[in-house]
Amino acid sequence: MNIKKTLTTALLLLLLASSGCAYRHYLGMHGPSITNSPDIHLDAKNDEQCLQCHNPATPTDAPPTNHPRFKGCLKCHGGAVE
Repeated sequence: MNIKKTLTTALLLLLLASSGCAYRHYLGMHGPSITNSPDIHLDAKNDEQCLQCHNPATPTDAPPTNHPRFKGCLKCHGGAVE
């Protein structure tokens, strides 16, 4: 019975670790908030504007995102600095 519980826990942890960044936002481990650089992000109102600068396919001075197809840039990165 103990082995079954251990395997279930390990499987759940593996699933969480490999399922993208949405769970990190839920756990409070999301990436830096855009409020760290308010002067640059004044006009950021939607995901398309975020990806114009942060898309790895079109490199700029902005740090590229590792999830360019994920929708919800401002949902994860538009909150208060934690």
